[in-house]
Amino acid sequence: MHSLIDEAKRIPSIQRVVFTGGECFLLGSDLDALIAHAHELELETRVITNAYWAVDDAIARDRVAILRNAGLSEMMISTGTFHQRFVPLARVVHAARAAAAKKIPTRIAIEVCDQQTFDETLLHEELAPQIAARQVFLGHDPWTTDVGGRGKSTITNDDLLANGGSKRALGRCAQILDTITVTPDQQVLACCGFPMEQLPALKIGALGSAALDDLVRDAPNDLLKMWLHVAGPQGIAEFVARYVPGYQLPPSVSICESCAALQLDSRAMAVVAEHAGEIIESVFATFTHLNGGLEQLQAF
Repeated sequence: MHSLIDEAKRIPSIQRVVFTGGECFLLGSDLDALIAHAHELELETRVITNAYWAVDDAIARDRVAILRNAGLSEMMISTGTFHQRFVPLARVVHAARAAAAKKIPTRIAIEVCDQQTFDETLLHEELAPQIAARQVFLGHDPWTTDVGGRGKSTITNDDLLANGGSKRALGRCAQILDTITVTPDQQVLACCGFPMEQLPALKIGALGSAALDDLVRDAPNDLLKMWLHVAGPQGIAEFVARYVPGYQLPPSVSICESCAALQLDSRAMAVVAEHAGEIIESVFATFTHLNGGLEQLQAF
């Protein structure tokens, strides 16, 4: 992981290293060393955690102080109905309060779905000063079904869909080709979305014989990735509908879920492969424009 940080620094457009999981705090003091390494290279850092480690205010303050001294830039805490089965909400409060005291901007991501029973009142009450001071932010993220079929519970988002939640799945995907991910088995992927490991088209390659910066530099141009970046899955679905009358993606509250539905649909992928020549010039021109011109694009 230290080597990957060095290799990431050699990619001029990379600004931030994010430690996620799983649960990155299971790395213990190794996490602190990795944050310090990235900070020394003038890279911003973010951790994504469930805050299991923030047993009380004192322990949270001590843990966050170490992170702040290492150079941590941002914290994101995940919570909600399902997280609470394992991590009490009080620990989220301890962690957020400690981070705010050390001036580490913190976002609490609250999972949302029809099956939720989560009451966020405690967060508003206990963190009111930090929220008012814009040190702690509350966000609501839809919990989506795992496309790999690993989930055992049925998750639906009918309430969100009925209240305009489908807008989340519209527009371009700004993350793809803007964020790269290295998985535990050292696959390099072109986004950070939930279903990315089940979607082969999002892979850039595998580390091993090549360093991260070499792998990214030598990756071939890919129409589908660029097209998702400029038009999103819904935009591609509208193109597919020219050749498959009535084609539509399933209703969704997540652009990641729509992206998975598109890529796992053999009809849609066949249309994209057969008719790519009709769209490639406009996709590339828009992609280049969005990313600051061809000269800047070559720095990716």
